[in-house]
Amino acid sequence: MKPEATIGTNKVQSEHEFKRVLGLPSLVFFGLAFLIPTTIFDMYGVVSNLTHGMFSLTHAITALAMLFTAYSYGRMASAFPISGSAYTYVQKAMNPYIGFLTGWTVMMDYLLVPMLSYIFASNYMAALFPSIPKWVWIIGFTLLVTTVSYIGINVTAWVNNTIVLIQLSIVLIVVFFLIKYISGGGGAGTFFDLNAFVNLSEIAKPDVGWNVIFVGSSVLVLSYFGFDAVTTVAEEAINPKVNIARAALIICGGVGILFVAVSYLMMLAWPTAWSEFADVNVGSLELFKKIGLGILAVIYPFFTVIGAIAGPLAGQTSCSRMLYKMGQERVLPKKFFGYINPKTATPTNNILLIGVVSLSALFFDLTTAISLVNFGALFGCFLVNLSVIFHYFVKQKRRKGVNVLRYLVAPAIGAFAILFFIYKLDAYAKTAGLIWLAIGFTYLALNTNFFKKLPPELNHDSNKYIEQG
Repeated sequence: MKPEATIGTNKVQSEHEFKRVLGLPSLVFFGLAFLIPTTIFDMYGVVSNLTHGMFSLTHAITALAMLFTAYSYGRMASAFPISGSAYTYVQKAMNPYIGFLTGWTVMMDYLLVPMLSYIFASNYMAALFPSIPKWVWIIGFTLLVTTVSYIGINVTAWVNNTIVLIQLSIVLIVVFFLIKYISGGGGAGTFFDLNAFVNLSEIAKPDVGWNVIFVGSSVLVLSYFGFDAVTTVAEEAINPKVNIARAALIICGGVGILFVAVSYLMMLAWPTAWSEFADVNVGSLELFKKIGLGILAVIYPFFTVIGAIAGPLAGQTSCSRMLYKMGQERVLPKKFFGYINPKTATPTNNILLIGVVSLSALFFDLTTAISLVNFGALFGCFLVNLSVIFHYFVKQKRRKGVNVLRYLVAPAIGAFAILFFIYKLDAYAKTAGLIWLAIGFTYLALNTNFFKKLPPELNHDSNKYIEQG
């Protein structure tokens, strides 16, 4: 393939190529940036209150359920190590029509993740600096993230890695003070207290039960979606057939262990917090003060802003790659969506478009944004789990021995868990998601002459992506 330009001694990628620069560590950090490690503190007050103090148990259930889906993403990334994530997997494994609708619905998630982060961060900054209008912060964050994403994946990865290291450092500092506080007799005064994990007396109450745990899980589920973002940069990954699958499991499993452990310590430090918060939305700030981290309670909003840069940066990068793949297949206009800038080796048209969409943060409230993001993400996860069954168990007929567990049982468990999370979403989220899906269905019908022709297929030879062994 003829390159468009040469800079120095390095070839600039042609119109259809990305640079493979992301190793396993960068992939893991990219996924961590998308999910934002400090999100455990942001969710603490709301979910602890919702689950009557069973924050750690809710994290454990959510992490276990999502681990099956992370496994499914890894299996499909090994089969098709190309950009597009859920859209590509479902299109190849199941049906091109369903594949398009999957990409369309997941696109709602990726398009709105930056917007959601900007709303959250601008709320913090407006509270700290009331003289500066919220719209100034939203526009500023949008311009900053879009510029970094535009420059290229190398810069994006470097910024993400730096921000993730800062966030993980904050988590470790909090853990240190939690351990110090508990060991000094604070809170439960012990590191072994079952009530900090599962409060049986609360579960036994008719108006509580296990339902509050599952509703809490449907809120926490977005804390684990970093593995999804990783699969969208497969064409920029080194050895993607191996590293994407590994990164997906490392991110979901590692974050699950971290979140369960930290949330357990948080509940030990303040066992009755769920019923004593002055404001559940900033419950972590109250905890910081209690354990001797008053200074962090003051500066934490600034770290939240850092997360509001890392998350959208990963989200904007992921969505731009998905749009690029849909453009390359001519499902969306190729001239615009399938373009790679020869200087930056990034889909700059898509990046700029997402930046414009992110400005919708000027008009949406936080509740509306969260509802829309939840539906798109879970819909894609559900169909990726089914794709594993269709691709490996049905088409490739891998049905003997341990393959039954790998390609039928595991993805089926993942699909059931995701379907349950969708069921637990509020009515608004499901209604808004179905409306977006209906718009995509209409576009698909018009684009295929009312399903008389198939949507364009991938230009790649999919046979070379089939997992060996």
